[in-house]
Amino acid sequence: MAAAEQDFNDLLDNIVLAEENIVRESYEEGLEVGRTRGEQEGYELGYAQGIQLGKELGEIYGTVVAQQQQKHSEKVQRALQQLRASIDQFPRDNNPEADIIGMVENIRMQYKRVRVLTAGKVGKTTKKVEDNSSSTSGAAEKAKDFSF
Repeated sequence: MAAAEQDFNDLLDNIVLAEENIVRESYEEGLEVGRTRGEQEGYELGYAQGIQLGKELGEIYGTVVAQQQQKHSEKVQRALQQLRASIDQFPRDNNPEADIIGMVENIRMQYKRVRVLTAGKVGKTTKKVEDNSSSTSGAAEKAKDFSF
């Protein structure tokens, strides 16, 4: 019965501090639930953005590889090689010290430079469509630009 006995002052402290103890415990529980939900939301957001970025870099890389097979000036070939090297050096794992945003901006800038050097022909997709809106006989063909 000695273990069940508590000091009278401790009993009064427990009664007086009951509200503070409940608030503290509720805060800690809520903080843990918030962290768990935040981690899940962050994971889903990062995953979706990673897919978009991977698609963009993959399209640029495919264009670069295809253009390296074409005849271009030495300056254009060098720019294509630098762009390909930049994409090859892009981290493929979760490295918190990597400057992913800076690397992506650099790759986009290099891609724009390649497009300028080739007068916009690199990365440009065209499709011939028939124009039936005119009243003239015969359908005229127009090139439709699908580039970004």
